[in-house]
Amino acid sequence: MFFSKQQNIVIWFAVISAFIFTGMVTGSAIGQTLEPATSFKPLISSKPIASKSSSTKLIPGKELKLDLDFDRFISWFGGEWNNNEQVWQQKADAEKLPGGKPVEPILHTHHIFAPVSAPKIGSHVFYVQQHLDADMSKAYRQRVYRLSKDVAENAVKLEIFTLPDDKTFFNAHLQPALFTSLDTSALKATPGCEVYWRYDETTSAFTGVLKPNACSYFSQRMQKRIVVSDTLKLTQSEIWINDQARDEQGNYLFGSKTNTPVMNRKVRYYTGWLLLNRAGKEAKETDKEIIFRKDFVIHNEGQYLPVLWDDGTPSPYMLELAQLTYQNTKSPILKLALVDKDSKKSVMYIWANTEATRLGMNLKWFQVGLTLKEDRVAYGFGDPPKSAAPSTATSATAPGTATIPAPADKPASR
Repeated sequence: MFFSKQQNIVIWFAVISAFIFTGMVTGSAIGQTLEPATSFKPLISSKPIASKSSSTKLIPGKELKLDLDFDRFISWFGGEWNNNEQVWQQKADAEKLPGGKPVEPILHTHHIFAPVSAPKIGSHVFYVQQHLDADMSKAYRQRVYRLSKDVAENAVKLEIFTLPDDKTFFNAHLQPALFTSLDTSALKATPGCEVYWRYDETTSAFTGVLKPNACSYFSQRMQKRIVVSDTLKLTQSEIWINDQARDEQGNYLFGSKTNTPVMNRKVRYYTGWLLLNRAGKEAKETDKEIIFRKDFVIHNEGQYLPVLWDDGTPSPYMLELAQLTYQNTKSPILKLALVDKDSKKSVMYIWANTEATRLGMNLKWFQVGLTLKEDRVAYGFGDPPKSAAPSTATSATAPGTATIPAPADKPASR
């Protein structure tokens, strides 16, 4: 494809403009459906996975659009995602109903979509790790995703691979060397479960689909073939997942009965410091023993972070940071709370605009300050913090002054 110098300038201007433009939109994801048991065996390809390229050519305008869509998808897809507010709002709404419980409780999920360098697999590879109930100590699903431009389908193609050993690869986003020599022959693909993403300029969102009735596996527990369908959306700030499974006769097996997608938002991480008087709420002017902790991270989608004593044991308190909707005015807020660990009730909280870059609270005996990360805002990992463990101080002076010693060089508790 050849263009004049002037045409090339116009094209690159369009590319740059596409990355400058952002918007508030809705979105979706993959891998939500959980079979209500542990054992099933997907149909597995016995052949090594190899990169494929189509000889089909699009006309120049469509080819350029696919290039732009692919770059947009890559930039939006990476990050951590969580549906805390959806779960919280469902419980709040259910309290007004007879019985006080949701008819179909929505799973609380946290997803890590981490780009990794895996040259033997492809140019655009993501390690995926998915968690339930904010329990980051175990994952319900681990996968490798490979992204490519499918010219024949005029779509972003997402291929899903299982790992040779989930245990070895748990938290692999923290061990990038695991992917350096990982070869495609060690991965297994589920034929027909490729997702095709297409961007719609009218909604500023990608829609992801499987080919009809193509994604299936044989369940050893149910002794029948299971057919999976997906309704997926992705935007710059949200990713929605609506997976359902039926048998070959079309009978419902698992997934959302109400066809309700799991609505995950991309998280925003804050770094912070906190100060706690050992005497707690009853602290007097003469109580000078202070626990100080700095350089921890906490995300804005309902994370609870334990406040630790200087020996690493839990204090009676936790921090909570959550983007929610104030029920009386329906206004979105960012809530920062000091929470009693046993009752899970707020001792004190403040709120701010959801786009706030700095938050703070001062109760004298407890102080905390948070600042939005400067880079990799959607990731809680990356460059290790300088220090994150608590230390004992002899003054309640604000952090950064000479009267508070530097914390010990220990990893943060999460």
